[in-house]
Amino acid sequence: MPLVKIEIRIGKPVEYRRSIIESVRRAFVDALQTPEAALWIRVCERKEENFPLPPGRSGDALLIEVSLMPGRTAEKKEALFRAIVGYLGRSPGIRPEDLCIVLSEPPVENWAEHGERFAAPPG
Repeated sequence: MPLVKIEIRIGKPVEYRRSIIESVRRAFVDALQTPEAALWIRVCERKEENFPLPPGRSGDALLIEVSLMPGRTAEKKEALFRAIVGYLGRSPGIRPEDLCIVLSEPPVENWAEHGERFAAPPG
């Protein structure tokens, strides 16, 4: 049940935002074989004054925060990072320099869906 929050600066067209969501969705499905029904992705828009960018980043910069259940190898995580960068580079055309991806793995006992806690990490 990956949770993905993507922060962008406000003002991008709907199709641009949809392209971001679709590219990230494809990355999870391809790299981690995530079932689409388990994938939560949201784009959060921030005003420029509330989203200052580090030097060298353009107005297209994305901050992507991913929460995953623990248990994936470093190689799987690297494959996910590469897939996100690749898909976003193709559509909507975001430069790797404009991406920051942070992955965290809260313990499985901190996850619940459908009103029930998870009992074991993914297989």
